[in-house]
Amino acid sequence: MKPIIERLKKEAEVSFVLQKDIYPYYPTPWHYHPEYELVLVLKSTGKKIIGDHMSNFFDGDLTFMGPYLPHAYQNDRVYYEGNSKLTAEAIVIHFTEDFLGKNFFQMPEMESIQKLLENSVMGFAIKGQTRKLVSKKMNSMFQMEGPSRVIELLTILNILAETKEKEKLASPGFIENFKTSGSEKITQVCDYIMKNFTMNLSLNDVAEIANMSPNAFCHFFKHRTRKTFVNFLNEVRIGYACKLLSGDQYNISEICYMSGFQNLSNFNRQFKKTVNKTPLEYKKELALIGRDQ
Repeated sequence: MKPIIERLKKEAEVSFVLQKDIYPYYPTPWHYHPEYELVLVLKSTGKKIIGDHMSNFFDGDLTFMGPYLPHAYQNDRVYYEGNSKLTAEAIVIHFTEDFLGKNFFQMPEMESIQKLLENSVMGFAIKGQTRKLVSKKMNSMFQMEGPSRVIELLTILNILAETKEKEKLASPGFIENFKTSGSEKITQVCDYIMKNFTMNLSLNDVAEIANMSPNAFCHFFKHRTRKTFVNFLNEVRIGYACKLLSGDQYNISEICYMSGFQNLSNFNRQFKKTVNKTPLEYKKELALIGRDQ
């Protein structure tokens, strides 16, 4: 399976894509595309993979990504249940580097934005007050037309270029390795893991997907992601468990098995290793935070 290359449809009378999406759940697998992308999650929760970075996303999550950076947004499992009434909503902006002309961002006045675009190859998580400001501007762009909409996008890019409230996501090693051969296999493997991590997933299962021996696959996966297969899988499972622990619907034992772990002792051990707290300590801390708010 080759990586899916996606492009949002751009009408002839506009230079970039501004789109509001509403789905039962985000539909795209691990994919990449030649456009820059700014994603504002309006409503929904889950896990995102940006290159070799994994983290939970939430209402208001804001991410800026450069061209050809593999990424995926995977909603929490409750979104895929047949009777779910939840929706996954987002505002997405796609644009190419030459959407304002071939050399527009090469002008001296555009130096800071040009640096932003160059560094976005690893992706940025936008934080704090900058996230709130840019989110507000993205929402307001739907009431704009013509030059006003273009100017607002440039204003957003300038804000992102100047702010210190942004965090690089993918590692430089991943970006360099992804450019070389083998990107198709790692895309296929990561997509398979994200869809099946709650099951009893073995090394042999995933190596077979990559059409490799288990030993060869371990070397391949570690070289591509800078993580072992087991560490990668456990991080995905622990991230999902953290989400379940934030609610009161399930107890810790149930969450252990729902997250893909086969026994409670291993779950507790891996959770403590990843989060530096036991599941019980994590849940109690969340309860205290909620009580103080």
